[in-house]
Parts: sequence; structure tokens; C-alpha cells
Amino acid sequence: MATKRAAPKTTARRASLPSKQKVEKLVSIPEDVVLAPQVEAPRQPAGRDLSRQRSAVQELSWMDFDRAVQELARTIRTAYSPQALVGVAHGGVFVGGALANALGCEFFPVRISRRSRDRKEGAKPQMFGEMPRELKGLRVLIVDDVASSGDTLALASTLARKVGAREVMTAALVARPGGYTPSFCSLTTSDVVVFPWDYEPAMAGNTAASEDIDPDKAGA
Repeated sequence: MATKRAAPKTTARRASLPSKQKVEKLVSIPEDVVLAPQVEAPRQPAGRDLSRQRSAVQELSWMDFDRAVQELARTIRTAYSPQALVGVAHGGVFVGGALANALGCEFFPVRISRRSRDRKEGAKPQMFGEMPRELKGLRVLIVDDVASSGDTLALASTLARKVGAREVMTAALVARPGGYTPSFCSLTTSDVVVFPWDYEPAMAGNTAASEDIDPDKAGA
């Protein structure tokens, strides 16, 4: 008598295996890429995530600039009463002139920059011109637009003390995280900040011209 053979019991094994559709959802690989067993899906070149390597940019209008200066002035008033303010050309002249007006103190523009032949990493800034002798015996605030390494503000502070300033503090509209920390600042960011005066025709695409600008005529 013929007997019917039982079908192999493969139901349990099949249930334990992920379907082809489920595998495709777990590992998203283009159809034309063939991988050997236990090989990872392709990564970005050199395995680096390049999505955050672009620097963000913040553009300040004249209205934004005025608001930042007024905020900075309010902060300074709570802790310091400068009698004279020194703005480092060229960005510090714009900030310093506006800040001196907000604080009601005398303003002196100066130029501190690296010499062209010394423009290499680690070169220290040198003074062009002289620190005003009128600073003798006064409480002085040294101002720049951006404080990064702090070399310029540190040198200006030293020179102010040499001419007899009684007390010296520093301020910047923008400070860099992990860099030099001025006594007062309005914004701390690693973003590239574009100031309103960066669009001035005299500055655009003319590095030599911007270096020779008279601080007294820089627009403060």
C-alpha cells in the first residue's frame, strides 16, 4: 500500500529569515553595487562627514550693527566707565566711533597691523602711528570689530599703558569661541561675520587701498 510522504518542515526556518524586502530596508545599497559577504555599505570618501565643514555666514545690516553697539554699550556701563575710547582701524574705527558716541566719551582712532613683509603665521602686529598722549591718567577702552587671537588688542592695551593710561579694558563686537576673550563683547560666534562697511567700494577687492586708509577718515 502506497503512503504519502510528509512534506519537509521548513516553515519555522523560513519565518526566522528576514525577507528580501526587509533586508533592503535595513541596508540601502544601489542595485548596481555588489558587495561580498560581511562588507560594509560604501561610505563617503575617506569615511568623513563633510556636511558640517562649510562655515556659516552672518550678514549685519547697519540696523543690526547699531543694535549690537547699543547692547554692547549697555553692558559696558554696568561694569566700566571709560573716559576715552581707542578704535583700531579699520573695523574697530566703525565700532569704536559708534560706541564712543553711545557712551559719551572721547574717541581716538589708531592703526595697528602686521607689516606686509611679515605676513606669515605667528607674525606679531606692529604699531603704525602713535598711541595718543591724551590717554595719560584716563580709563581707556580699546575696541576692535573682531577679537580672534587677541594680538592686536593686547598690543594696543600695552601701548596705552605705556603712554600712562590709568586703567585699560578691551571690547569687540565679535569674539571667537576658544580665542581671546575681551573684557566686553556683543556676540561670540565662529561664523564668518560680514559687516556693513565690508561692502564699501573703497574696500572691495582692493587690499592695498584698505591698508592705506586714514583711520580719521574711515567713516566713524
